[in-house]
Amino acid sequence: GICHTDFHFVKNEWGMTVYPVVPGHEIVGMVTEVGSKVEKFKIGDKVGVGCLVGSCRSCESCTNDLENYCPKQILTYGLPYFDGTRTYGGYSDHMVADEHFVLRWPENLPLDTGAPLLCAGITTYSPLRYLGLDKPGV
Repeated sequence: GICHTDFHFVKNEWGMTVYPVVPGHEIVGMVTEVGSKVEKFKIGDKVGVGCLVGSCRSCESCTNDLENYCPKQILTYGLPYFDGTRTYGGYSDHMVADEHFVLRWPENLPLDTGAPLLCAGITTYSPLRYLGLDKPGV
């Protein structure tokens, strides 16, 4: 999927883009390789990744499942990854993500039409869930 945020980054409208930039933070695809410590996924799994691929995992925000507020968050594109390489988004040939930020993709959900759920979908669902309004009849 493509989001308006991608256009902001490509045009450097927020003054923080490092070129070259490869956008895309509504990412779905297949696992092609896993690290030695990966436990949740295997090669061939269908997965999705939103706007984060990493964080410190130890600050107050991270320990409260609020990684999007982590001061050391690693966005899907445009920032240094743990190993010093730059992150490139969903339109790159491949990408690396901490398994904590990878979601198992349902077999019955088409990859292309489901991708927007990883940005626009979660942006609207997350506050509803946080406020307890994610149950039928609420």
